[in-house]
Parts: sequence; C-alpha cells; structure tokens
Amino acid sequence: MQITNDRLANIAHDYYISKLNIAEISAKYNLSRYLIDKALNEAEKKGIVQIKIKEGARRNSHLEKLFRQQFNLKEAFILDKMETKNQDSEKIVSFAADQIQSYMQSAKYVGLSWGTTMLDIVKAFNNIDNSDLDFVQLVGYPLAGSDRKSPLEPVAAAHCGASFQSLPAPLYSTNPDLVKYLKQEPFYELLNSKYDQLDLLVASLGTIQAFEEESFLHQKYEDLLFKNIPHDQIAGMIFGRPYDHAGHFFSAITNKIIGITDQQIVKTPVRFVVVNNRFKSEALLGALRSGIVTHLVTNESIANRVLQMMHEERI
Repeated sequence: MQITNDRLANIAHDYYISKLNIAEISAKYNLSRYLIDKALNEAEKKGIVQIKIKEGARRNSHLEKLFRQQFNLKEAFILDKMETKNQDSEKIVSFAADQIQSYMQSAKYVGLSWGTTMLDIVKAFNNIDNSDLDFVQLVGYPLAGSDRKSPLEPVAAAHCGASFQSLPAPLYSTNPDLVKYLKQEPFYELLNSKYDQLDLLVASLGTIQAFEEESFLHQKYEDLLFKNIPHDQIAGMIFGRPYDHAGHFFSAITNKIIGITDQQIVKTPVRFVVVNNRFKSEALLGALRSGIVTHLVTNESIANRVLQMMHEERI
C-alpha cells in the first residue's frame, strides 16, 4: 500500500509531536501497526522527519579553573575539542548563545558588538518573548563594511521579542569636533544613559589583519589611526579598540571612537567574549590580560594555544 507524503507527515506528527502510540495511530488511520511502523521509517528516509540529538557540550574543568585563576575571570567555559573545525565553531557558538540568553533573563540592557561570530551567536538565540529587554549598539560601524559588520541589535531584538537602540554613526571619526558634537545629540544622550546601566556586554575579538581586509577602513582610516603604532605591537581589537600583547590599550585611538567609553565598559558587571577561531589566540591572550573579559567561551584547542604562547614568552 502506497502512503502519500502528506499522510506520512501526519503520521509522523502524531507520533513524534502529539506523542500518540502506534496502536492509537493505527486505529486513527485504519492501518495495521506494521504499516504505521513502516510509514515512520519511510518518513525518516524521505527527510520528512529529521531527527537531531542535542548533546550537552563537554567541558574541560581543569582548563576552566586554570583560566579563572590566571586571568581573574568570573566564569570560563572551555569546551572539549570536536572532530572538525566546523563542529568546534558551531558548538562554541550554540553554547555561547545558550549561556548568554541565560544571563539575559535577569538583564535589562544588553550591549552587542558586531562581526561574523556575533552574527552567528545572535542567529542561534532561541526565540523568546522578553519585552523588558533592550539591546544597545555599543559603537558605530564601518559605513562601507560587509554584512557581517552590520548592526545586530534589530536581529537580536526580533529573536527575543525585545526593543533595541541603534547608534547611527561611523565607528571612527578623525575629527574630534564631530565626536564632541555627536555626543551632544539627543539620540546619543539616550544611548549614553543606557551605557551607564548595562547589565551585560557580548563581544568577539578582531585583529589588525581583519581591519586591513575592510578596504574602506584600510584606505581612509588606517594611516590616520595607526600611523604611530607598529602593527606587530597590535595583538587584537575589541569594541574598536586596539591593544598590545600585554593587554594595554592604545589610548590615542580612544577619543576617535564613537560609542561607549572605557569607563562604561569596565563598569558593566558581565562582559562576555566568545572566541571560536584558533587564529585569534594571540588576540585572546591580550584581551584576557587587559582585564576587560569577565566571562569567556572558547574551546580547549584555543585555550591550550594561549597557554603555549605564555610558555614561549617565558623561555
């Protein structure tokens, strides 16, 4: 007996979603138990039913304790290595999204940065309804950047049934008067009041190499921003701010950034950093030394690379 795809879908829905047993489904459709069992198998083979088993992330408790002590972190989530790099990245992103949403339950104002990792995290948020939550854009963005550098607040707000506040401005301005006058605008005064009340920040890390790959920034801003800073001294970037290998920020650039201040960043009690790329191990070490990170999500490969770099410095 041939069962249509629509009937297969209905039988599968009754079994997997409505939790009817095979005897009940057999009676409902006037089909033998054998045919119902065969229909469920066929629905799986045809892709009508796709079964996913969500395994809990396995964590390296030894490395987590070591990183908490070494870098004075409130929490370190260091996941076991998976079989492939893609699996590693996906597991870090999904785990980070779950942890961040847990913290959002008791938060009012949440600040987001931008970037590929951040976009993946926001897309991994579970759809919820939290009208009390407010996502806040922390800094401006590259006006000629790619999609991965676009503001994520509207996307996050849509996932979480929340509101959001954008910052309609570039990341950098080489004219100090522009920064000064923008901060006098009513929209910025509203943002600034929220920066003072942030409960949670979420960021990924950037590198000078990634900065150079943005052609507009590279051509128009790099010489003006970094002309007195040798590139080999820049370990990474966070919130538009470059820092060295010891975790010291280059203060000459701070007054050219449009957005949250250094003081408002460190005032925020929970500051999540997520790293899912081993090529950012150097950037992670500098960020950890800066004291800007309170909560870290990464995996054991990246964590071990950080420890290896520290060991090589001592030799």
